[in-house]
Amino acid sequence: MKKAVLLDVSAIMYRAFYGNLNFRTKNEPTGAVYGFVNTLMSIINQLNPDYIGAAFDVKRATLKRSEIYKEYKAQRDTAPEDLVAQIPRIEELLDCFGIKKFKIDGYEADDVLGSLAKELGAKGIESYIITGDKDLSQILDSHVNIALLGKGDGGGLKILSTEEDVIEQLGVKPKMIPDLFGLIGDTSDGIPGVRKIGSKKAIPMLEKYGNLEGIYENIDSLTELPGIGKSLVNNLIEDRELAFISRELATIELLNLGVKADELEYKKDDKKLLELFKTLEFKSLIKKMNLEDGQSQVIAQPASQNGMQLGLFSFQGTPEILEEKGFFVLEGVKIKEKLNSDSEIAIYWGEKGVAVSLKNKDYFLPLKDEESKNSFKEVLNSNNKFISYGFKNFLRHGYFVKNMDFDTMLAYHLLTSQTREEIEVMLRNVIEEDVEKYNEVFGKTKIEDISTEDYGRFLTKRTRGMLVAYPELVKELENNNLYNVLKETEMPLIRVLADMEIEGIKISPEYFSKYSLELESRIDELTKKIYEEAEGEFNINSPKQLGEVLFINLNIPPVKKTKTGFSTDSEVLEKLAEQGYEIAKSILEFRKLSKLKSTYVDPLPRMVDENNRLHTTFNQTGTATGRLSSSDPNLQNIPVRTEEGMKIRAGFIAKDGSVLLGIDYSQIELRVLAEISQDTNLIEAYSENLDLHSLTARKIFDLSEDALVTREQRDAAKTVNFSIIYGKTAFGLSQELKITPKEASDYITRYFEQYPAVKHLEKEIIEYAEEHGYVETYFKRKRIIEGINSKNRVIKNQAERMAVNTVIQGTAAEVLKKVMINLYDLLKDKKDIHMLLQVHDELIFEVEKEKVLEYKEKIEKIMRESIQFSKVKLEVNSSIGQNWAETK
Repeated sequence: MKKAVLLDVSAIMYRAFYGNLNFRTKNEPTGAVYGFVNTLMSIINQLNPDYIGAAFDVKRATLKRSEIYKEYKAQRDTAPEDLVAQIPRIEELLDCFGIKKFKIDGYEADDVLGSLAKELGAKGIESYIITGDKDLSQILDSHVNIALLGKGDGGGLKILSTEEDVIEQLGVKPKMIPDLFGLIGDTSDGIPGVRKIGSKKAIPMLEKYGNLEGIYENIDSLTELPGIGKSLVNNLIEDRELAFISRELATIELLNLGVKADELEYKKDDKKLLELFKTLEFKSLIKKMNLEDGQSQVIAQPASQNGMQLGLFSFQGTPEILEEKGFFVLEGVKIKEKLNSDSEIAIYWGEKGVAVSLKNKDYFLPLKDEESKNSFKEVLNSNNKFISYGFKNFLRHGYFVKNMDFDTMLAYHLLTSQTREEIEVMLRNVIEEDVEKYNEVFGKTKIEDISTEDYGRFLTKRTRGMLVAYPELVKELENNNLYNVLKETEMPLIRVLADMEIEGIKISPEYFSKYSLELESRIDELTKKIYEEAEGEFNINSPKQLGEVLFINLNIPPVKKTKTGFSTDSEVLEKLAEQGYEIAKSILEFRKLSKLKSTYVDPLPRMVDENNRLHTTFNQTGTATGRLSSSDPNLQNIPVRTEEGMKIRAGFIAKDGSVLLGIDYSQIELRVLAEISQDTNLIEAYSENLDLHSLTARKIFDLSEDALVTREQRDAAKTVNFSIIYGKTAFGLSQELKITPKEASDYITRYFEQYPAVKHLEKEIIEYAEEHGYVETYFKRKRIIEGINSKNRVIKNQAERMAVNTVIQGTAAEVLKKVMINLYDLLKDKKDIHMLLQVHDELIFEVEKEKVLEYKEKIEKIMRESIQFSKVKLEVNSSIGQNWAETK
């Protein structure tokens, strides 16, 4: 039997877009196109079709379903600009593949796909509908299969071919699916359904009575079914019209398309595809799809002057097939014999060993015995120049690398502002080489079951790729004046962070065990209170159930909806709490305590070593602004100003005979703002040690010089001062201060009257970003600002706030990094002091008690004097304690 593949273009396109964000060619977004090709080729390889068709959705305004029910799909978000911009390219791509396109006014892609499948089935052709919507399963028959898309590009298809497959997915037979949605609705499409009926209640009714007609004919008998009460029956009666409308909305409408099979015959035009891929610079796809003989000649010719672009930075490297340059497994003394080279050596840490690539050789080192380990350590301690993707992995495992010359992960991050990308992404974007990920090569095979040679060959593709990417990255760093940022800040910081991670910080498991019981008791009390306020028990952690309780059972007016139902996020709950709904206050408190307990209080004692020391991981590529982040556990997010946050910090303790020394910068971001803006009033405030927040309060509240500034006024002014840095709007400020947007707008206006140079700085930063596409910090680090020239006002405003925030926050982050490097040079050989943590603008040290005052003075001096701004001095605050809470 011949086969047809029918594509839901929107479903594939959205997955491809979000799987390849920031993928661009000559500043044209191309990630969705790239991902679409990968998915399409995966589908073709898996199903080997004779015919292919593709259906597009049309604008909502033209849909006949919107005439039936005006709320249908009304709440759908508009597609991202960068995705919309790629639709013409995707249409062009389909033409190159010889795939017939369908777009019919008034009807959705689902209707077209269903109709095509049925018409082809009548001709004896088996169809596979490629979609993300399970509700298309309603048309399944002996000739129609539903192939559900997996995650990401080319994700595997889950094929539904039988009635049993559909029942497993949706709980009902294919023919019952419209009736199912008639009852439960579909919030993502704006299909209302019947109030308080979900799948668990709908499925038994359909199993018993078959369809909506059967249910309503037996309405008086429904209470005999488990879980169906009188109130639910009343909802069915009251929402009868909505139920039938919902079913109609959910029913695939079969059209008479009159399509001939040969119109869908799959005929790929390699010549057109080659031209398109050259235009889009998809060089790896040219190679992967064998589109041209003598590939190397074609690939070596740059398709444009700019080359592959990610944001602003172009990579003109020619992709190479990462062929082995002679692969060997090395053990024992052979390691130092074979790796005795003075050229660049790429190294990469893996779970089963280390990959190493030289110019003409690839090696894998299992490092199973002491002789092998010591031999490799000798190599790392040589004068060779080492290149890696994450040197910290070696340092944390006890392998000192003398000459860490170049970390490709950090270089890529500096050039693209991408956060924590995998090495495969870096290689694809820099040298256009598709290096397969673990699961693509080994599937679900456990690592211990993979042979040393197979794993070694897998890993050395990364080191071989690094050697190819290295000169490209160096060139781009130099072209964009970022090479010094890498070499003077990011590379030296690797050792600092590795030593901090290795040292760790001690915690008290007994303390956390006690605090866990305290939180559990408070959570239990809140649970009972919430059940009382809800007039019944439910799963408080289920957004769906919570939404039903709040907005259906308690009839609270909903604040906003999402694709999956009522929104119950913190913003919604805070608004409800402000309106006086006690249940919202209780749920917010419940969530806060539950999160602290599950994120910190319970897991931390399980994460310590034999000395009860906790070893977090500091990430240099975790944020786009350049701030450090931490993970496993994330210590950056422990609340600072709450009682619970302080109690968690109290569990971090000094070892016997030592104390914790905490030193943080005083208002570092505001001082950076003063320096960069050169605002005379800000500079004067810091030069004369005035209280900046009180000064701002006098201005925004129009107070005389001798008037007393109240605590409330100072706190409000403090919020305003920091709101400017974080780009808060008048509306956002009004929400935080619980005032009207007009009052908040007046505060901001008065702020800029007091500090006019700050307003001028904001304008300069935004204009610079609009012209260049990125902003620079004081130390010349760059961040790409996506959306800065968007026509969408919401996106542009967000980008403008991001631009201003990056300059200030990014500069402050770099001050900390440079100071940490200077402190490391002072402390690295000391046994009586260790730098343990960096959390935002705070550094924590563990110091022997008798030496703490001596070190405190030295560290304060370095922190104050390491960075010399022209007009503003940096100041620090210090405190000493037995636990972290006491250092605040």
